[in-house]
Amino acid sequence: MASIQDLEAALPRLAGTNYCEQSDVTDAYNCIAYAFGDTDNWWWPRIGRHILAPGFPLGDSVDTLIGIFENRGYSRCHSREYEAGYEKVVIYCRDGRIKHAARQLRSGRWVSKLGEEQDIEHERAEYVECAAYGTIAQFLRRRRADWL
Repeated sequence: MASIQDLEAALPRLAGTNYCEQSDVTDAYNCIAYAFGDTDNWWWPRIGRHILAPGFPLGDSVDTLIGIFENRGYSRCHSREYEAGYEKVVIYCRDGRIKHAARQLRSGRWVSKLGEEQDIEHERAEYVECAAYGTIAQFLRRRRADWL
């Protein structure tokens, strides 16, 4: 498991914030799958051991991933803040290419799967912006009747 020092070196905006580990290290799933709530598969919209979304191009463009989320009931939004009745995800990119995704919990906090490392829960979406993951490219949301 990545140590606190390793996490904060890789994700410097986490330092001094209220974050916590949520899982052990696993390579069974990645951040994209975790954003969809899938902890059994590795999702990435390109060739390899990854789950592919039928009808979408192979590649790692932000637009491709946005399309996949939209196909699953999400729509683009601009607010990172919690909205009652909506589950949100955020896509991070560098140079127009997908690098990370995170999901907002009903509590308003966010969860991220860190590559093949552990999952973490963090207060703000921007706390995982870093050199490796890039910056926030898009927020999306979908209605959750069970969150009202």
